[in-house]
Amino acid sequence: MQLKSLLCVNGLDNGQRFAAVSGLIYFVLLLAVVLFSPSAALYLVALFLMPILALTSMRRLRDSGKSPKFVLLTLLPFLLVLITLVHIHNMMLLLTLLVIAGLGIGYLAILPATSGANYVQGYAGPVDMTASNAASRTTAQRVRVEPTLGGENATPPNFAANASEFADPERVESDRAEPAQGGYRANLDANTGDNLDINTRAGASQRPLPRGNKTTTFNLAQLQQVLKVNQKWLFAISGVLVSVMLIASIWSLIPTSEADVEVETAALAENPIESAPQAERISTAMPDGFSLALEDDVLIMRWLGETGSPVNLWSLATAKGDKTCSLMRFNNGTEYRPLMVDLLADTGTEARFSPLDTEAIIVDMARRGNVSLCGYNFSLKGSQAALGKVAAFRTYL
Repeated sequence: MQLKSLLCVNGLDNGQRFAAVSGLIYFVLLLAVVLFSPSAALYLVALFLMPILALTSMRRLRDSGKSPKFVLLTLLPFLLVLITLVHIHNMMLLLTLLVIAGLGIGYLAILPATSGANYVQGYAGPVDMTASNAASRTTAQRVRVEPTLGGENATPPNFAANASEFADPERVESDRAEPAQGGYRANLDANTGDNLDINTRAGASQRPLPRGNKTTTFNLAQLQQVLKVNQKWLFAISGVLVSVMLIASIWSLIPTSEADVEVETAALAENPIESAPQAERISTAMPDGFSLALEDDVLIMRWLGETGSPVNLWSLATAKGDKTCSLMRFNNGTEYRPLMVDLLADTGTEARFSPLDTEAIIVDMARRGNVSLCGYNFSLKGSQAALGKVAAFRTYL
């Protein structure tokens, strides 16, 4: 496939080529997420991918005789997927948009062609694609040469002389008069005929088999016919599937209710250690039994499990207390020092961190595998989705 054909404006793409190019574009986008992480760098990748997606969509629409407005079926889901990857970080919403994108690509791919063009690698247009096919065509037409007795020094039989002997009656009569020579010539002719028959059969067995274009075309036409007959059911099933996934995606984006915030505030009011007025606390529950909370820009990590009277476990100001609470360590080796760690009356333990570390800790909570503090090791699997549900934490991601 030539790269110039991907940027062609006036050509045509059949369904198979369009589906392959579109799928490759999404694969490159998801690969960029792995390489660059969900960041603004994905917009630079999208600047290279979107023109290719738009042009192949236009060529497919031109090939099927549809309006260019249908290009929104591929470009709009691509933009929404890009925004979700960079800003929202919601897995359910991402899966929903990928399903919608796949349905749009599949619809354009199965549209019957109306141009009747002669495709080369699924493309027809001003770009010359024959050069890219030269190597594959030469390989397909190559015939293996059978070995012969005598090697390179063997003298090939003179077929023209043999043919002239049979065409000349006088030479035939003279051959009959010379039985020795006639017998030799008969044996030579028989051997020559055998060689011709062997070579003919060898050549026939080495001919390349015909390609499966007719079978592929038949299968595609059959698929289009089946989809056309059952299009009402397909539209209904696709609509229900997309609707359910959209509802689930929107539900996962709803932030924590105000009741949960009030409960957390009431629990803090019973804390005898804290004497300063408490700001509004916004919290989110993490999958492994702990929670994160924000009071203005102060990040608080809270978990249950300790017993005893309320006490200060660690203070950075005095550097006294439980040394296991002096550092919070992630699995990649990143460490942060809490300002203080307190055991509360409700058997909850809270670690407060500096506002300068709030953003970095939240990002590590979303991207790392586990974190340890005060002798506890917490798994961070699913933490990114939990943080993405609360708008206050989403601003740091």
